[in-house]
Amino acid sequence: MQLTSSWGDFLSGVSARINEIIDDTADMTPSFMGTGLWKSVKADSMQYNTEGVTGLNYLEIFDEGDSIKEDETSPQYQTNYVMKQFGKIVSISQMLAETRPSELEAKLDEVKQLRIAANRTLNKHAWQVLVDGFSTSDSSSNYPISRLSDAVSMFSTAHPSRVSGVSNRSNRLASDPVLSESNLFTAIKMIREQLNGRGLPTGYEGGFTLVVPPALEKLAAEITKSELQSNGANNDLNYYKGIVDVISSVYIGAAHGGSDTAWYVFANNPSDVSMRYVYLIEPKIEYETDFDTKAIRVSVDGAWAMGYSNWEMTAASDGTAD
Repeated sequence: MQLTSSWGDFLSGVSARINEIIDDTADMTPSFMGTGLWKSVKADSMQYNTEGVTGLNYLEIFDEGDSIKEDETSPQYQTNYVMKQFGKIVSISQMLAETRPSELEAKLDEVKQLRIAANRTLNKHAWQVLVDGFSTSDSSSNYPISRLSDAVSMFSTAHPSRVSGVSNRSNRLASDPVLSESNLFTAIKMIREQLNGRGLPTGYEGGFTLVVPPALEKLAAEITKSELQSNGANNDLNYYKGIVDVISSVYIGAAHGGSDTAWYVFANNPSDVSMRYVYLIEPKIEYETDFDTKAIRVSVDGAWAMGYSNWEMTAASDGTAD
């Protein structure tokens, strides 16, 4: 095909600018990835499965000449992550470049907006795991959540175990209390005392992250960052300072389909974080020329799943005080 100078100049000029924008935005990543609350996993097919296991029991004394008692881990519940494709397209026409060059830069900015939209979608989908954490169903078909196969919500008072004789366990605070200095300690204590699928202590001894919507951000900071105990007159030290980090996200607040009262606590850097971002195709920007319409079409697309593979080392309340 022989290109005329007008069409050829359009292709070369606009393509060069698109490539620049792709390069400039390549390192833009969704903010949820920097929280430490999700594990990123590369899948190699449309489905990805995880399965939990219990730890081994306590060691046992054995006498000289006796055999050491054999033990083994027990399988727990699975999570099936099913990849879903997400994408958007924008078009830049030759006619726009020829007749309205002043608008071309604004149109090219849409290429950058594709990357921003991809990150916004990933953030929305990731935090939806918490928004739907008190339910066993999805509140939005656009953001499906992959759940454990234990038939209860992520935050529940009745998590079962596949090991016979182990009682149901809880990571949901009784009566769903509001966020307060004392209720935060109840959540931390719940995590420290949680039992694994074998009925043994998880043994977590580190710090924590408190996750709140914007409506609770100020209260969360006052509770955790004050030099002395918040709302106290006795000059007691602030137990939470240096132990509890705070993260706030607009995506879990009521303005974006979540709740202004719910709050969540996670153990920092546990051996296996609860939530997963499983991707088959990370968001990528590509473009092609459409000779029939005399335009360049630019797309962003990806394929991923969001969910959780473990509920241990977490605690939450929907804050309704019911």
